[in-house]
Amino acid sequence: MAIKNIDIKKELTEEEFKEIVIVCEQRFEQEHEIEKIALGCEDKTKEITPAKEAFVLLPHEETQEFEIITLNKRIPMNLEEESIIAECYKTKQALIVNDITRSFLYNEKYDNFMNYELKDILLIPIVDDTPAKNILAIMWAAITEGSWNQYTQKDLTYMTRFSIFIKRFLQDKELIESKYEKEDASFFDCMEAYDKLSAKNRREQEYFSTIIHDVRTPMNAVIGFLELLNLKESEKEKKEYLEIALKSAETMVTLINDALDISKMASGKMNIENVEFSVFKELSDVAKLFHNTAKKKNISFNTFYDPELPKVIVSDYHRIKQIMNNLLSNAIKFTPENGEIFLDILYNKKNDGMTISVKDSGPGISKEMQQEIFSAYTQEKNSTAREHGGTGLGLSISSQLSVLLGGILKLESEPGQGSTFYFNIPCNTPKNTPYAFEKEKLQSLKLLVYQPETKSNAILSLVHYLKKWDVNYHEVHNEKEFLAYKHPFDTFIIFREDAIHANQHVQDTLDNNRAAIILGDTFLQECRFEGNVQRLNTPLLPHDIYNALLLSLDKDFSNSKERQKFTNLQQFNGKSILVVDDNSINLKFMQEVLKTMNITVFLCSNGVDAIETYKNNDIDLIFMDENMSGMQGHEAIRKMRTFEKESNQKASIIIGLTGNADKQTKKALHESGADSVLTKPIQLHEIQEAITNYLSK
Repeated sequence: MAIKNIDIKKELTEEEFKEIVIVCEQRFEQEHEIEKIALGCEDKTKEITPAKEAFVLLPHEETQEFEIITLNKRIPMNLEEESIIAECYKTKQALIVNDITRSFLYNEKYDNFMNYELKDILLIPIVDDTPAKNILAIMWAAITEGSWNQYTQKDLTYMTRFSIFIKRFLQDKELIESKYEKEDASFFDCMEAYDKLSAKNRREQEYFSTIIHDVRTPMNAVIGFLELLNLKESEKEKKEYLEIALKSAETMVTLINDALDISKMASGKMNIENVEFSVFKELSDVAKLFHNTAKKKNISFNTFYDPELPKVIVSDYHRIKQIMNNLLSNAIKFTPENGEIFLDILYNKKNDGMTISVKDSGPGISKEMQQEIFSAYTQEKNSTAREHGGTGLGLSISSQLSVLLGGILKLESEPGQGSTFYFNIPCNTPKNTPYAFEKEKLQSLKLLVYQPETKSNAILSLVHYLKKWDVNYHEVHNEKEFLAYKHPFDTFIIFREDAIHANQHVQDTLDNNRAAIILGDTFLQECRFEGNVQRLNTPLLPHDIYNALLLSLDKDFSNSKERQKFTNLQQFNGKSILVVDDNSINLKFMQEVLKTMNITVFLCSNGVDAIETYKNNDIDLIFMDENMSGMQGHEAIRKMRTFEKESNQKASIIIGLTGNADKQTKKALHESGADSVLTKPIQLHEIQEAITNYLSK
């Protein structure tokens, strides 16, 4: 049986690309018919990229159609419905969608207008030189089923360059003549100019990245010391000043990151890194962070993370968190005191998709602004930046990130009725992945839920989880019903305030070998009970509720290891940590933090000294900065790992630190042997979490 040859297109070299463009120039200069120019563009697109099919789509807004003049065919252009083409047209951004079956943007009716067996799509918008930035055409290129090829960043780069050169042949004739009558630039000259501009942009990008790193490093110390002072300060006025300074420093870092992201997107360098992760592990800290922020503004913050989500999904959780952070920051910014915010993460098993929504009770957004608000530097009112702060970059970044993740960011809003931003993305769940929670373990549980007659969102959220897990529960609505309830139950759930009022009955119930779960942010003196008592803080998250319910079934709770959920930092007494950083202020900050945890600290300002210190001392964990004079962090880590192997020494935990958040830097640290990487500026809780995660095992 003959083996069929697999056709895999070889990537073009720079010289091959230039040759294609020169041939195009010679051919197009002789042409005066737009049909022949379009046909030439379609042919050359198949040479430049691995596309099997390619078309030039000319938009006609008046007729709401795209025209393919090489086929004398018109196709609908519905910008109200979701589609990859509509997103490209509205955002004026080039798009690569590899494996359209995993994209929630794909709309067969509009994106597959020729009914091909599509696999991958590349779209390049050609935008004119007017201030309005009108779209002259969209280059549509598709790889069909059966091909082993897929689009790469190089295809995007070459096609973006190609689109710039063919733009002048598609623009209005008078505009072209006025633009080029004084300068008869050849295609090749244009290409050289473009290449020089690209090289200049690359140098500026590298310089900008260096500046970002140099700013992040001192900000690490600024934020760190402010956090330490804030923890120790008890005087109300000073504490308020520290919190304002801390918030300002964090805002500065956010602005820097937004500017860097916009720069990456503009140059087509924003990447998505798909990895397996747990939604509950990686995305829960977002809820906790913004719950505390909302609390300071007297805003009710409510969450629901669907407990039917798979144990792991495949996507880029860093980018998902970035979108969530942007949406929640805006929600808190625009929601007045005593307002409400709802964060929901829902799972659709049928299409293996996840929808994340943020709903607020803010002022709402007018219909006219609902499309414009996703554009960079756009805010609904000119006074918004002065009144609330920000640059208007967050929603633009979030919108583009959601597309890269395979979804789309949407908005529902009415003036005076609040706003709901939501995005849905594919989960790409690995085959045979179980649910995150085994609800069968809770089937024997009998719960009594004290739900006040004035229902709270926290209790409503809790009951939602119980229903999802099919937990057997009964409700009482006041103290009288609670005291009179005589049916058997294992555990009761009650608010802290209600537990204080019925404290004697609560203790009597605990004495009868029953468990209690108390909801509330703090434990007052009046709320100290003896027995199997656990506390659930808001926001209520499913893994916390699930673990609390499991512990309530533990009949030997006093000896349960799981009871020690929140680790006492004093347990690290006797542990030793090596901190390596060429910035003396950062070393001082880390020393102050670790002193509070009874940890022995070794400090080194360069990689060479760090290696010697490591060889001569028993070190449990190392914080290693990457960017140092002389030996870089990843080089020092590699030498340490080599020493461990040669001396048969137990491997220490190494955590890389870097102010440069790009993928290559993190990859270099991981490949050298770092167990994890933290990006500066590092929050105090991140340091404590890292130490707890690694040294309490």
